[in-house]
Amino acid sequence: MKFLSPLALAAAATAAVMPNAAAPAAADPIAIGEQAQQAAAAAAAPQADAANAQPNHWYPPPPPPPPPGCRPGAYSCTTTGNGWRVCGASGHWVYAGYCGWNQHCQMNWQNQSPYCVPNY
Repeated sequence: MKFLSPLALAAAATAAVMPNAAAPAAADPIAIGEQAQQAAAAAAAPQADAANAQPNHWYPPPPPPPPPGCRPGAYSCTTTGNGWRVCGASGHWVYAGYCGWNQHCQMNWQNQSPYCVPNY
């Protein structure tokens, strides 16, 4: 046996007195009671804030890959050969140092580091 809310009973009584041909299911008090219970449950459910509403499977997007310019943390000699540079976190080359007068930069390919050698 189902207990109907007073609102559902009033709707059922109104539907029984004034039948509506457009909604034949409205005359069924059990269906009205179930609809009223569903509406009450939906109204009682906490409403999510629109700014914080996210699906359960949502994750923040991964950071974008670095630009193709260089790999962060890598070293290189400058294009002029008189100094060296390091690749920053943004993927861009940053000037790191000057070799000095009468010297030039040379890469050590074994440990991937630049060093300055005298000009001959």
